[in-house]
This record gives sequence, C-alpha cells and structure tokens, in this order.
Amino acid sequence: MSHKPPSIILLTGTPGAGKTTIAEALSRTFAQSAHVPVDFFRKLIKSGYASPHNWNEEIERQYRLARKSAAQTARNIGQEGFTVIIDDIVRQHWVEEWRNYLEGFTLHYVLLLPSLVIAKQRNRARDIWTVNEEIIASLHELLANENTKEHGWLVIDNSYLTIEETVDAIRKALS
Repeated sequence: MSHKPPSIILLTGTPGAGKTTIAEALSRTFAQSAHVPVDFFRKLIKSGYASPHNWNEEIERQYRLARKSAAQTARNIGQEGFTVIIDDIVRQHWVEEWRNYLEGFTLHYVLLLPSLVIAKQRNRARDIWTVNEEIIASLHELLANENTKEHGWLVIDNSYLTIEETVDAIRKALS
C-alpha cells in the first residue's frame, strides 16, 4: 500500500555535533519514522575503503555512493509513509545532489552547530572512534559559513542543550 510521502529531514553537523544521537531521539518522536545514517553505507565497504582523512577523488566517489544509497533507502521508506531522518555531514554544495535524489519529497535541512570546543570534547569522549580535531575545526568553519539560514538551514547551537531540548527545538521549528 502506498502512502503520500512525508518529509525527509537532512540532519548535519561536524563530528561531535550529536547527529546520530539526535537523529535516533528525533526519530522516536514520530508515529512512523526511520533513521538512515550515511555512515552505515560507508561502512559496508570492507575492502578498498577510503578514509576521509586525506580527501581525494576516491573518497568523493565512495561518499557519493553512500549518499546515493542512503537516499534510495530513504525514498523507499518515505514512500511507505514514514518520516525519514538522514544523518550525514552535508556541505551546501551537496544539497542539490540530495534534492535530485529525493525529488518529490519535502526536505528539511537541520544543522547542529555546537561550539567548536564542545564538538571537540564530545569527539574525544566517543567510545568507538574519534575524528582528527583539525578536520572537525575545518568542517565547523565550513558548515557555519555555508549551511546558513539564508540557504534554508535550521541552525541549532546545541552546545548546552539536552538531547530532549534539541529534539524539541527541531520539532517546534519544523511544525
């Protein structure tokens, strides 16, 4: 049975911004929803995986493949009536690619932008892996300058917000 496609929320931020945590919590606030992390698709590559620490054409190709795979999954889930939250590091110049992949859906763009100090602290506190702090600093500056309200982004400084407060801010702004 096909349903009218609901919204898809594209949630971004630097490593340590809380994308995955917030996407999981946000997804639980909808009657029917799914969290689609782009990193899941990146990690499917077991041989030939390109690390993003030294950006090159191969890394770009693998990220494009992951975004395309995540978008197709989001389309399939969304077409069945589920709200979808995609979490990824999204630069402004990739937005058109996402729009093309998700044509026909209403897209919402949310940037979690804690202070650089907080993002680095959260990154260091991770249990499984951390990201180089120079990369976090570079992405923080890029996202803050590119993914702006003027470009249609909901920008949330979640430096000192709880998970629930951040989710509430997103839900309120998107309602």
